Amino acid sequence: MMKRTGVWILLLALGAGGCGPRVEAPTVAEVVRGDIQARVIFQGELEARQITRVSVGVQGSAVLTELIEEGAEVKAGDVLARFDATQIEQDLARLDNELVRARQELESLELAELPLEELELVARRTELEAELEAEARFLESARGLEERGLMSAAEIRQQERRVEAQRERLRQWEVRMDLTQRHVHAARLAKARSALEAATRQRDFAARQLELCEVRAPADGAVALTPLPVGGEYRTAYVGDTLFHNQVFLCLPDPASHVLRGFIGEAELAQVRPGRRVEAAALAFPDCRLTGQVETVGSMAQSRPDQPAWRKFFPVQIALDPLPLPLPVGLTVRAEIVAGEKTAALLIPREAVGWREGAAVVQRLDAEGRWAERVIEAGLANLTHLEVTAGLEEGDRVRVH
Repeated sequence: MMKRTGVWILLLALGAGGCGPRVEAPTVAEVVRGDIQARVIFQGELEARQITRVSVGVQGSAVLTELIEEGAEVKAGDVLARFDATQIEQDLARLDNELVRARQELESLELAELPLEELELVARRTELEAELEAEARFLESARGLEERGLMSAAEIRQQERRVEAQRERLRQWEVRMDLTQRHVHAARLAKARSALEAATRQRDFAARQLELCEVRAPADGAVALTPLPVGGEYRTAYVGDTLFHNQVFLCLPDPASHVLRGFIGEAELAQVRPGRRVEAAALAFPDCRLTGQVETVGSMAQSRPDQPAWRKFFPVQIALDPLPLPLPVGLTVRAEIVAGEKTAALLIPREAVGWREGAAVVQRLDAEGRWAERVIEAGLANLTHLEVTAGLEEGDRVRVH
C-alpha cells in the first residue's frame, strides 16, 4: 500500500510538472570589463563660418544688367554683377566740367584777379601818399611866405585843412586796403576753394558710384543668390530687375571653414562641453564623413517653435575640420558628440538595469543561486551597455529583463 501511494505521488508530481505552464529560465549576463563610449545625437545645419554678403552700393536704385550664376566658384576681385551706368556716366561728364571750371576760377582768383586788385590798392595808396607829401611841402612853403608877409593866416589855415583832409583820405584808404585783404579777398578765396572742394567731392562721388556699378567679389567663395523682395515677389534677382541701395542680393560663404549649428536638449547639456570630439555626416551625402569638435555651448535656454514650450534647448556650435569634398551650405547634418569614453570599465547590458526613484537597481545572482536586488552607481552609457562604478564586481551575474 505504501509503495502504491508513493508511485501515485511520483506520478502526480510528474503529471503536474508535465502538464503545467512552462517557466522560462531568466537570461543571465555577466559583469565584464570593456571599453565604452557615450555619445549624444545632434542634428544641425552646415554653415560657413564666414559669409560675405554683397549688397547694392549705388545710391538710390539701379537696374541689374549682368549677374553671375548661382554656385559659381569665384576668387576675390572677380566680377559678380553689373548695373546700368548710363545716367551716372552722363552725370560724371557734367561734374568733370564743373570741376574744371571751379579749379580755373580759383586759379584765376589766386593768380590774377586778387593780385591785380592789390596792385591797384597799393598804387592808389602811393598816389595818396604823394599828394599828402606835396600838400605838406606846400604848407611849409606857405608858412615861409606868411613870415615874409606874402600869404595871410587864413590861407595858411586853409592849407592846413587840405593837408589834414589828405592825411584822412590816406588813413581811410589804408583801412580799406587792410579790410579788403583780410576779409574781402579772404572771403572770395574761401568761397572759391569751397566751390572747388564741393565740385571735387561731387565728382569723386559720381566716380565712386560708377565704380560701384561693377560689383566685384570681396573674397573667395561660392556664389549663393539671396532671395529678396522684387516687384511684389520674394525671389532671387534676375537681369533687368531694379534693386535699391544696401539690398543684399548675393553672398559668398567662405569655403575654407565650416561650422555646424543646432540645438541640444536640456537633458544632454551636462554631457556636451567645448572640446568634445564629433563625428558627423550630411543626410544628403551619408558616405562623406565629417569630423570636428564642440566649439561653443549656449548659456541661455531657448524654446523651439516645433517643440512644446516647456522643453528647453541650448544652441551648440561645432567647428568642423576641413571638408573632404565641397558641400553646399544649409545641408542637414547628423552628428554624434563623444560625451565620454573609458577603457576597462565594468559593463552590464542596459536591459539589466531598472530605475526606482532615480536610483539604478539590478537583480544579482548570489552564490546560493538566489536573486537579490542591489542598488548600483551608473557611469557612462551607450545604446547597449552601461558602466557600473559601484555596487557590482567583475564576474557578478545579473538578470537581463
